[in-house]
Amino acid sequence: MGVEGLPRYRMLYSKDGPARFISHLDLVRTFERVIRRADIPAAFSTGFNPHSIFSFAAPLQVGIGGESEYLDIQLKNEVPPEELYTSIGSVLPEGLCIKEVWQVPDDSPALMSVVEWAEYKVKVGLEEKLNAGALEEYINSFLKQPGIVVRRKAKKGRVKNIDIRPGIYDLGGLIKDNILILQMKLKTGSNGSVRPGEALDAFLGHNSLAVKPVETDIVRTRVFLRLT
Repeated sequence: MGVEGLPRYRMLYSKDGPARFISHLDLVRTFERVIRRADIPAAFSTGFNPHSIFSFAAPLQVGIGGESEYLDIQLKNEVPPEELYTSIGSVLPEGLCIKEVWQVPDDSPALMSVVEWAEYKVKVGLEEKLNAGALEEYINSFLKQPGIVVRRKAKKGRVKNIDIRPGIYDLGGLIKDNILILQMKLKTGSNGSVRPGEALDAFLGHNSLAVKPVETDIVRTRVFLRLT
């Protein structure tokens, strides 16, 4: 939770290269260290274990890159956004890059609460050749299903079945040098998310497509925020 009345800043950043293998918890710790090293006047929570107040739009799974990720941070006092951009950007580890910083109203809704969907680019190597016409048929067949049920691990080791079809908003693709490139628009946010790996596995399984296991690359290219 943020502290009312303190200035809040939103950062657009990317996560690539070695940074994509940082867990979300380690990413939180990384930004805490970065904020200290950059000598940013961050606001801190109260209680037994105070920590700097910042929040992420939508955590990424380990191994997935992000081209346009959002992070909010509250400060004790106002700082020019360009100063934050320079000071934070100068101490970020390899793979993390600040792209833009701006101030938002301190009474704005929590960042995660305004996330609605995200776009992903998924690349996977195919064992067999596939032409554009066949790919279009596969995509249409996949999307025409009334339900797409996946098994997802829940708390305490339980497994539950989830229908992800309502959360697959759009799916397109192309073939390049026997590499399947899928563009996915998936539900994301505090009210439930569809994981790109789940959608990919469901698509491949539905169409009986064999892939090269070491040639899969997933990048989140955009996170859509509801601003009104």
